[in-house]
Amino acid sequence: MSRYSIPVKKNTRDRLRAFSNRNLLDRQSYDEAVNELLDYTEFATAEELNAEYRPVERGRS
Repeated sequence: MSRYSIPVKKNTRDRLRAFSNRNLLDRQSYDEAVNELLDYTEFATAEELNAEYRPVERGRS
């Protein structure tokens, strides 16, 4: 998919292009680059997300 086909405003597209120009994959793996981005945006960890969606325990009164 071309970055030009992403339906975002020009300023957003320019920011995405600037971020992609950092060449993150030259110094780390794809997984590390994605995790760096998630950390930077302070996105919840898997543990934090799972804690909010615990299974309902049945059979307890």
